[in-house]
Amino acid sequence: MTTSRDGARDAVPIVVGYITLGLAAGLLLVAEGLAWWWAPLWSLVIYSGTMQMLLVPLAGAGEPLAVIATSTLFVSGRHVFYGLGFPLDRVRGRLATRLYAIHAITDEVYALLASRDRAAMSGRYIVTVEALSHSAWIAGTTTGALAGTGLAALIGERVELLGFVLTALFVVLAIENWRAHPDLAVLLSGFVAGAVGLAVGGSAALLSALGTLAVALIGLYAWRRRADAREDGR
Repeated sequence: MTTSRDGARDAVPIVVGYITLGLAAGLLLVAEGLAWWWAPLWSLVIYSGTMQMLLVPLAGAGEPLAVIATSTLFVSGRHVFYGLGFPLDRVRGRLATRLYAIHAITDEVYALLASRDRAAMSGRYIVTVEALSHSAWIAGTTTGALAGTGLAALIGERVELLGFVLTALFVVLAIENWRAHPDLAVLLSGFVAGAVGLAVGGSAALLSALGTLAVALIGLYAWRRRADAREDGR
């Protein structure tokens, strides 16, 4: 795990997944009436798949900047901790390279690097994995947006029907997460948060749902920690 070739080999699963998911993100962006060039711009600067998916309907609906910023904090705040826990000591060289190494950490990239021997990874290997994954996401979203623009020229306003992509995507992600980590309490917390968001409605729907979910998960974590402590004390 020292050469760019090693990084390119290990990044293949992420690259394939990002291109596929990026196509859906690009299609969704165009379906909301945004110009195709927003896809590569957001993918380059934001580079957070979940937040980019949520940003499309928020921007399309003209939500206030404060709502978008708060939603970003809830959804992508975990990336701050990725940067703190990232093996940055392995990436040497220019400041720009080190800053990019922090910026380009995503869930999938972090999971891949965390599964490797930290001492065996070179900076070249890490940056190669990140750069290829990032490039795949940009390519996927841009291609999807261009394809959506072509469809819009053919079918007109009916391209809005592609909005189902976001709902379908998160349904699939929820199913896969349940299969990997079947936790009824977490699932019920998600349903409650969704119900609260629907009840509140309007521009506050997303923030209400995310806030409810955050409180529920923190409470669940604290309750389970206390229960484990009781078990250990017996």
